Amino acid sequence: MVPTPPKQKDKRLSPSPAGPEPGAEPVQGTAVVVIHPGSSFLRIGRASDTFPHVIPQVIARRRKNPEGTEKHEDRMLLRPEACHAESRALHEQGWRGVQQVLLSITTSSGQHRLAPPPEQLAAYNSQVTPHIEDTSDLEWTDTSGKPQYLVGQEVMYLHPSELYNVHWPMSCGQLNLHGGPGGSLTAVLADLETIWTTAIEKFLDIPIKDLKHYRCILLVPDIYNRQHIKELINLLLNRLGFSAAIAHQESVCATFGSGVASACVVDVGDQKTAVCCVEDGLSHRNSRLWLDYGGRDVTRSLEWLLQKTSLPYKECSLQDRLDCQLLQELKHSSCHLDKDMFGARHQDLHVKRPDTFTRRYQIRMGEETIQAPMGLFYPQLFGLVGSSLVHTQLRNQGDPEDIHDEHYLLQTQSTQQQVAKAVAEKKAKASGKQDHGGDGDKLGDPGKPSLEPRHKRAREEAGGAETKHRRGVARLPSTSRRGSEPAPLKLMGVDQAILHSIECCASDETKKKMFSCILVVGGGLKFPGAQNFLLQRVKSQLPTKYRSIVDTMEVITRPKEQDPEMVCWKGAAVLACLDTTQELWVGQREWRKFGIRILRERSPFVW
Repeated sequence: MVPTPPKQKDKRLSPSPAGPEPGAEPVQGTAVVVIHPGSSFLRIGRASDTFPHVIPQVIARRRKNPEGTEKHEDRMLLRPEACHAESRALHEQGWRGVQQVLLSITTSSGQHRLAPPPEQLAAYNSQVTPHIEDTSDLEWTDTSGKPQYLVGQEVMYLHPSELYNVHWPMSCGQLNLHGGPGGSLTAVLADLETIWTTAIEKFLDIPIKDLKHYRCILLVPDIYNRQHIKELINLLLNRLGFSAAIAHQESVCATFGSGVASACVVDVGDQKTAVCCVEDGLSHRNSRLWLDYGGRDVTRSLEWLLQKTSLPYKECSLQDRLDCQLLQELKHSSCHLDKDMFGARHQDLHVKRPDTFTRRYQIRMGEETIQAPMGLFYPQLFGLVGSSLVHTQLRNQGDPEDIHDEHYLLQTQSTQQQVAKAVAEKKAKASGKQDHGGDGDKLGDPGKPSLEPRHKRAREEAGGAETKHRRGVARLPSTSRRGSEPAPLKLMGVDQAILHSIECCASDETKKKMFSCILVVGGGLKFPGAQNFLLQRVKSQLPTKYRSIVDTMEVITRPKEQDPEMVCWKGAAVLACLDTTQELWVGQREWRKFGIRILRERSPFVW
């Protein structure tokens, strides 16, 4: 559906490829598409929509040579970092630590929590038999027409025997690049193009040929990869054909969506947890922290804990897409962080498979419903093994298309400063000789004054100093190109990540602001009792000098009663229509002419 054709005096509905004119009216929300590509779900919609469309960001491509290559499928819950030999020992150690913490926690009335023994739960669950109900209304995806690809929900119900490779093009908020089939940069971008194109045509009812009348806001992670952003902007402007685009950080959009000016934003997604301090629309670079765990790790830990209590559904497998969905539904319906909820509870587990009867298991669950989410505060429970599970913003590695980047500017500035200093020293020596009368003319003939102009001598002296710099005599500071990177951080819980992020802020006044407002977005921490649990954890570790603000501290988990999973998208939709946003649009013609260099001028965050 194409926006209403613009009148002669109003050109906002059909955006100019070169961006809006200064002082023009804001772009209409119906002409802006907001795209938030998460690790597991794509949220997409017009800026004027109340809620975005949410679809699994997954694609299945038909195998061209079924006999020649092995079938490939990116897993939903399984991850290599949790499949090491020492992972199980970490699981056990983390589990015992969580058990000890729960024993020390008291309820709001001061009573000790009574935890049912896992052996007792296992004895009950081992005797549970399934209750057969009606035939499931689910159906396998129809592939009789042999489509070349399937997108979104169709992939989730694709029969395992079908000849398709399944790819999730995003992983932990970044492009899912790997050495297997479909893991190259070209293949990942092609998958994203197909998924986004299908979503735009199917859910937004916009023909791809009409995207030249639309603009796009793309949400990117706080700790961003410049090369990835470059490729995604190129995808939007050159391959999809949007007239203009903006890339903006998720944390800043979260503050706009929640209506707060400053906050420590905690984004707990399905595969990653990002913490960042935002003040007046700008994210503090030093405060950005990225942890490689999220909601899927809670689901995986819940399955591991349920196996300890003899889960009666013995066929449950983390390699099966439908079982992964079943476990996620069980997590959402049973898990919590409420210290007043304890004891054994009955829970119905409905196992639905296409073309067969639904099986209902009535299982008994205990402390595993709070132990699994506590892995977000005690990540040892997730059993992750690896050296790069915590990330901070890396130094720009440079791009051959952007030769005048900060490295060039820093080197040029340093060279000019040192040349000016050398010239000043020469002048000081020359003036000193003149002040001492005849002493300054001992090297020359006193009867023959120099006929060489003074400015020429100064220029030659400056040129000589610059030549020394070119030859490497005067070295530039080592931080100009390769600064010493900070020591790698150990995997930490969400509460410790918040404290670390806020402590990296520059001033005590900023730190107080951040402690006063902690904004939680994303679906990974959407559990009953999470708000109070996180608040108490941070308060208990608050530095002494900030104790005066303990009564004003606030943790926001549902800003304006919104779903925390939609807050970032909603904030980007709000940004699209602000007057201050209009000068940030990167037009299609500008992108083709200047490339990545234009992002340095137009990017709403420090590029």
